[in-house]
Amino acid sequence: MNWRRWLWWLFLLAVVAGVAYLLVQQVNPGYVLVYVGGYSFETTLVGLLLAVLGLWLAWKLLLWLLRTLNPLQLRNTRLFRRFAKPIDPVARSQLAMQDLLLGQWSQAYRTLLECAPALSNPQANYFAAAFAAFQQGDANGWRYCLQQAEQSNGQTRDGVNSLRALFAAHSGDAKQALAILHDLNRALPNQPWVLRQLFELCRAQQDWQTLATLLPAIEKTQSVPALLLQQVQEQVFSHQLTQAANENEKALRQQWKQLPKTLNHNGVLYGLYIQHLLKLGQESDAASQLAVFLKQGWSDALVALLGHGNVGTAPQQLALLEACLSKQPHNPLLLLTLGRVAMRNQLWRKAQDYLTAGLQATNSPQLQGQLNAELATLAKQLGDSAKSVEYLQQAVALLAQK
Repeated sequence: MNWRRWLWWLFLLAVVAGVAYLLVQQVNPGYVLVYVGGYSFETTLVGLLLAVLGLWLAWKLLLWLLRTLNPLQLRNTRLFRRFAKPIDPVARSQLAMQDLLLGQWSQAYRTLLECAPALSNPQANYFAAAFAAFQQGDANGWRYCLQQAEQSNGQTRDGVNSLRALFAAHSGDAKQALAILHDLNRALPNQPWVLRQLFELCRAQQDWQTLATLLPAIEKTQSVPALLLQQVQEQVFSHQLTQAANENEKALRQQWKQLPKTLNHNGVLYGLYIQHLLKLGQESDAASQLAVFLKQGWSDALVALLGHGNVGTAPQQLALLEACLSKQPHNPLLLLTLGRVAMRNQLWRKAQDYLTAGLQATNSPQLQGQLNAELATLAKQLGDSAKSVEYLQQAVALLAQK
């Protein structure tokens, strides 16, 4: 306790002692008259001192209760500071931004909108309030905020529309979002964020035709990660190849020639093209295309295709695959395919060697099951029924594993 508080308590004790002395000695202490606006109040000096002392004690008690119980959680809170000291719109907006970052959407939304008209540049408040409304699922709220932002600065209309499209898309209104984005893309072509949003919406709706027109600009602006772009390119051009194949052989070949150079050696598209050629009866062309691809690249899916389809003659297939052994000597799928093609050529010993080597090269139950199934067929072909049944039982057990 410091010396000022000691003096205060000594003064209070002196006043109480003086009042007590006057009361005991029955000395006339005089009186106090207060006259204000036609009203008067009269009391003794002692009564006035006691009343002041009582009010002071009551005030101290009230403050102590608030500090101790703190029933409204006012101490050290924004509400207390707001009543204690007015906060200007800029400071209130800064506090609201903190609420926004902490996920207090409703409180941030109200404060940001209240403060916006008092700011020289209210657009930031309207954008932040729109985000808060969007997080609450309040479509009318974010639409109103974006409209206010657009009116406060007409020069940013395109940017506001980009945000409007984003909110509309994530609110389930893909039709409105697409309309806004297409208008934006026509007015301001090759904007990365606009292209990215169009990419996501068209991909979700499997609108491959629109995506095909957007892909060159998306690739140029690098609006989408390279791996994702490649996946979608495969989907787009797979769709185009299938459509062309449904028309005729000529349309299929023309579509293949239009394939971008970056996808010329794509295994998925090559495989699809070869399958369409086979469906259209172009076995010889399919075989030559496969040979060209395997000389430059590799695809397990394409190699597996040789094991099931008539891509060229059986001797051509065998020669092509055996040429691949130098690059993939321990590839179990290649060995499985070689075994199948060797059996089609009735090269039983060679087929058995390839299939047995395939079993040694893989730990995959599925591939082991397929290899055992082919060995069962080979054993049956060679007249060894018991061995065929044994291989078949092993194949069933392996293929049943997950």
